[in-house]
Amino acid sequence: MFGRRVTVLLRFPAPARLPAPIPFQCQHDLPTRTLLGQSRRSYATPGRPRKAVGEPSRPVKRAVKRSAAAATSPDSPAKQKNEAKKEKAAKNPAAKKPAVKKAAAEKAAPRKVLTEEQKAAKAASLEKAKIVDLKKAALEPPKFARHLSAYNMFVTDKGEALKGSSGTQIHHLERLKEFAQGMSAQWKEMSPADLEHYNHLAHTRTEAAEAGYKCWVESHTPEQIRAANLVRASLRRKFKGDPRKKTSWPAIRDGRIAKRPLTPYLQFNVNRQASGDFKNIALPERSKLLAQEWKALSESEKNKYKALHTEDTKRYAEEVSNVYGHALPTANGEHQPQAAAAAV
Repeated sequence: MFGRRVTVLLRFPAPARLPAPIPFQCQHDLPTRTLLGQSRRSYATPGRPRKAVGEPSRPVKRAVKRSAAAATSPDSPAKQKNEAKKEKAAKNPAAKKPAVKKAAAEKAAPRKVLTEEQKAAKAASLEKAKIVDLKKAALEPPKFARHLSAYNMFVTDKGEALKGSSGTQIHHLERLKEFAQGMSAQWKEMSPADLEHYNHLAHTRTEAAEAGYKCWVESHTPEQIRAANLVRASLRRKFKGDPRKKTSWPAIRDGRIAKRPLTPYLQFNVNRQASGDFKNIALPERSKLLAQEWKALSESEKNKYKALHTEDTKRYAEEVSNVYGHALPTANGEHQPQAAAAAV
């Protein structure tokens, strides 16, 4: 404000800036406030420092409104510009329609027909992936020889000399043959003390392996072991024609599982063999004699073994309920009635 006043004072000459003289005779009629106001406006009061002279005391914001040019006539540029925008907006949806039709045409395109070789390759790939999943579900118990003999421990002990041998495969096979012949001769000349030593090693090694196997089995639930055994049975059926993999998936031995009930004929078989009447008789001949005796039994005599089978079935149902917590399903997917009754 101070700068504006200075600018106004400098723009007009000094006489013009002074107030008009008032006649003396009229001065006594003027109010005092007017005279004081005239005296105050005759000069500028200092306000801001000199470096701010000519600058506004505070920025002044001016609201500027932009008014759109009104199209008063069809030939005006604004009118033509608006019409061009409308035409462009109207053309855009029409330009997108062919893309939609193209996408629909691609979606409705027929699937590629596979050749017989491609179908066979796809089926083989699916079967391979299925086998991989089955192998994962089959679990991997620790491998060990269940029945280690003293001779096995003797050969293992003496076989350390062959590990560092070098040469061709033929040379290695010859040395292996010589080694086997030498081991056989040494074993026949083994002293009782040495035999006792290797018997002890075999027994100790077998017990340690059995303990490790049992520990691994008990780290899984009985239900997990049962499911793994079902998968292993499926793998054995798949590789039935392959002699190399036929015995690659033996059942996992779990002492916690319930023993299946014996049929009436097996009850009779166990009872007869425990009598000692079939000692020193070969197994094939023994089986024939037992089958003939079973056929010769009367119905009342067979009922005794059928009753044993019924009791054994109830025992099995109770053990299944205690071990697995549920009744095992049968081949048709239904639960065994005896197991279900025992579980209730």
